[in-house]
Amino acid sequence: MKQLDKEEQQLLDLLPKGIERPRPLKELVKLTGWSSRKVRATINRLIVLHHQPIGATYKQPNNGYFIITNDAERNIALAPLTSQIKQMTERANAITNATLEES
Repeated sequence: MKQLDKEEQQLLDLLPKGIERPRPLKELVKLTGWSSRKVRATINRLIVLHHQPIGATYKQPNNGYFIITNDAERNIALAPLTSQIKQMTERANAITNATLEES
């Protein structure tokens, strides 16, 4: 695993440990001065390249990102991802099997 760069470390330091007070994307944008796209891309790098256990919860009012600290939090973070994968797979299958008009 390669070392975190300055921006990755900055963002990681802003994430709370545990799901009790997740930090919303808007707040991370405000604190870093970055675009929401850059924040999300940096979180993705932290997870995929650096294997950081970062989860997200989307339920209002406690939506946001957090560092996963136990299996219950891991399951909460995985639920929307597995649901999204299922929906995307169904959509891809529907497109694959769609009858195309002859031109």
